[in-house]
This record gives sequence, C-alpha cells and structure tokens, in this order.
Amino acid sequence: MRVKDGDIMIFNYIFNRIKDKSSASRRADAAQAPVGVFLTAAENESFLKGRFLNSSDFKTRIFTFKGPGGKNEKALLAFMDGLTDSAVINDSIIKPLMHGLRNFTPAGMGPKSKVERINDVLLSVGEIETAADLDTAISGILNGDCAMFVEGCTECTIISSKGFEKRGVEQPSYDISMRGPRESFNENLRTNTSLLRRRVKNSRLTFENLVVGRKTNTNLCVTYIDGLADPKLIAEIKRRIGYINVDMILESGYIEEYIEDSPFSIFATMGLTERPDVLAGKLLEGRVGILVDGSPFALTAPYLFVEAFQNPEDYYARTTYASIVRVFRYLAFFLSILVPGLYVALTSYHQELIPASLLFSMSASSEGVPFNSFTEIALFLLVFELLKEAGIHMPKNVGQTISIVGGLVMGEAAIQAGIIGAPVVIIIAFTAVSSFVIPMLSNEVTMLRWIFLFLGGLLGGYGISIGIICLTIHVTGIQSFGYSYFSPFFPCRPEDLKDTFIRAPLWIMRTRPAELSPDDRTREDTPIPPDNE
Repeated sequence: MRVKDGDIMIFNYIFNRIKDKSSASRRADAAQAPVGVFLTAAENESFLKGRFLNSSDFKTRIFTFKGPGGKNEKALLAFMDGLTDSAVINDSIIKPLMHGLRNFTPAGMGPKSKVERINDVLLSVGEIETAADLDTAISGILNGDCAMFVEGCTECTIISSKGFEKRGVEQPSYDISMRGPRESFNENLRTNTSLLRRRVKNSRLTFENLVVGRKTNTNLCVTYIDGLADPKLIAEIKRRIGYINVDMILESGYIEEYIEDSPFSIFATMGLTERPDVLAGKLLEGRVGILVDGSPFALTAPYLFVEAFQNPEDYYARTTYASIVRVFRYLAFFLSILVPGLYVALTSYHQELIPASLLFSMSASSEGVPFNSFTEIALFLLVFELLKEAGIHMPKNVGQTISIVGGLVMGEAAIQAGIIGAPVVIIIAFTAVSSFVIPMLSNEVTMLRWIFLFLGGLLGGYGISIGIICLTIHVTGIQSFGYSYFSPFFPCRPEDLKDTFIRAPLWIMRTRPAELSPDDRTREDTPIPPDNE
C-alpha cells in the first residue's frame, strides 16, 4: 500500500503539535520566576498563607526580639505542624532570639549582614541556610524545616527542625535470611542513608539528592561509590531520572517503571532490596543505588539475571553449603515454570514416554474426573494463585494459614468430589514449593508457568521446546542500562562465573565484575589460607 503525501503531512502536523505542546508546558514551568522575600513580616505571612491556602497544619508566629543596638526587630517563623520538632523551634530559635543576652554592633551592618549576624550569634541550630526567594522557603517548610523572615531583610533563613514521626528500624520482611544483619530500610530517606553509611565508612560513598514529581516534590538519592561505579552508568541513570515529568512519585516502583529498560518484558531490569547490607554489597561491586523518600525499598542498577539466585546468606555461610543451595535454586526455577506444562504435554500428547505402571496409577487416580489434564491443572493453578494473593494481603499470621491450610483443604475436597485427580494436587504442590525457593523471581515464575502450560496444552513437547528457545533468545537480548541482562553467561566471561552457579570461596573472588567496575577491579588480595600443619 502506497502512503500518500497528504497522509505524511497530517502525521507530521500531529507529531509537531504534540511536541510543541510538551515543549510549551516545559517552558511555562521554567518561565515562572521565583518570588523574592518581602521586606515586612506581614507581607511574607500573607503570601505564604495564600500559597498554603490557609491549611490548618501551616503555622506562623510573629514575634519581636532585640536587634542591633538594642533596637526591636520583628521576625516571622513559618513551619508545618507535625513535620517539625517543637523543642528545636522553642529552645533553639525563639528562646535565644527573645531572651538572648548578646549585643549587636550596628556599625556597617546592612540588611544582608543582619541576617548573617543573627544566624551566627543567636541561633543554636546545627544546619542553617539562607534563601532569597519564597519558593525555596516553601520547599524547606514542606520538608520539615522552619523558615524565619526578619523584617527589613531581603533574605530568609531556613532552619533545620525536622521532627516528624517515622517507623523504627525493623527486621526485613522481604529479604529474609537465617544469618546476617537484622536491619532493614524504612520510609525515612535520611535514616536509610545513615544505615548505609554505617556499613560503608568511606568518604567516596556519595549521595546525590534529586527532586522528582511536580506535585509531590519527592526527594530521592542516587548513591554510588566514586571510583568504583562507571561514570557513564551514573550519568545515564541521572539522565533518565531527569526526564521524568509526572505529578507524583509515591514509591520507588514509580521510578523503576519510568527508567527501566524493556518495560514490556516479564523480567525486571532493576534490582530491589530492603536490606542495607545487600545494597552496600552491590555498591561495592560498582552498581548504583536509588533511595526514594517514603519507600523502604532501594533500587539498584544494573540488574542481572544471576542476582535473582544470589541470597545475602550465601556470603555469610560456608561456601560448600551456599553453592549446593544455589544449585537447588536454579533447579527450582526450571521445575517451577516447566512441571505443569510438561505434565499436560506428557499426559495429552506423549503418553508413551510415561512408564506403564505410573501411567496406569495416574489413570486410576483420575478416573471419573470430567476434565482433561490441561483443564485440571489450569483450574487448580488458578485456585493456588488466588490463595497466594489472599495470603499476601491478609495479616501475616492469618495469611500463612489461608495459603497453606486452604490449599490442602481445598485440594483434598476437590479429590473427594471427583473434580480433579490426586496427581494434579501433587504437581501443583511441588510447583508451589519450588517457586517459594526463589522469591526474587516470584512474578516472573508465575507468568512463565502459565505460558509453558498453554504451550504444553496446545503443542505438547514441541510447544515446551519452542518456549524454551524463545525464552533463551529473549533473556539474552535484554539490556539493563547498557549491560547484558544474561551476563556473565552471554556474553561469556569466565572470570566472572565464580559467583553464578556456585559461590566460590571469598579468597578466590579477587576481582569485581569486569563490566561493572572497569577502573578498580581488585576486590581483595588475601593470601590463600595455609594448610594446617
């Protein structure tokens, strides 16, 4: 079919209109000039109350204190009730100003130097900064700081007074291990950075603050170790975050969806962890982390396929045990996605491959069942997924009971009612246990299991083979921030295979992954432990 010139012109017109509208929106946001600080406290108070629409949690206080030469000065304090520490405001700001015993010398003191002198002499607060516009003051107020405006000055003082309620540091509920630290991130950004700083006491550990979300103004930190992380990777992550133009960012999942590669792939291309020790280990390999205020989960990039099979406990346990368990995880992954589809393919298309005694036993168990094997597996697999979803969103103690006891009771009842056969219950139970071994791939395993089930039901063993080939092609073609998702298997890097199928002894893993940290590959240089004499 030939495309007409008129159609091309219409398409170009629509595309340019959309592009111009987006550019105009960005220019309009950038064209809003900041409003300067007014000279009187009343004007500043009126402007701020107008911006906050007289919200009940926005508080102001106008008071008088002794200024230079004993002259009375008027000041305005503006803060958010519930976000600030009242002790800091009362004891470190108002009390020193109203009852301070220090005298000022008015000689050579202009409006700007007055603010600086007040900050240096009277305020007993650790963190103070000045701002010449009200937009910066509003941003500080919304972050839990207190803004002070001295009448006659063209600058305001933003005083650190954060004191909002936050959840304490608790045990991890997602990355669980028998051995290792029992701390996890919470929803407070500064608490999370401090937990990470405690584990990496290095001046090269860097936190770069960014603000995303036009309405929510969510704070986030891009963290990395300077000299280990690839500068190109850091620049690419910040570039993608800089392109985010959205009203709200409420959790790290928003950031992940906006900046990840292959958004329609079933495999995640960004890592997720709630443990400071895990994030520290990834940063020390040359990765970059993203901490979002309000989220207890940190993102890491790049994220490789092998990371889903690595558990924090692997590096705290002995290498022999850790290697055996890791092999079990790979085995559990393939069993979890293939067993239901293989069962349907064998019972429907390739019964000659099943031993005769086993085939007769399975046929006797399924006698009287009105459905074929595909329908049996699909129905009970659907019930299992519903029970699992219900267990996740129910209270913890109740949820475990629903998912385990509910599955057993419903399976037994279904067998007695003749709806499904006993082999189906065994297959689904085995599949469920296998999927629990690799929680980091829970979503991917669920989708792949259904895909292979349909392929096995439609095409038998040929469908399973086609699915494996397509899965291999897909996984080897995914990129994570410019890095191969299937590395170090493809492209093959033999020197990086020591932490894939097995976990080699720590004194053998002397180098970091070649791609992640090209400038500093040496991880350790400990001599091999000597033999006992």
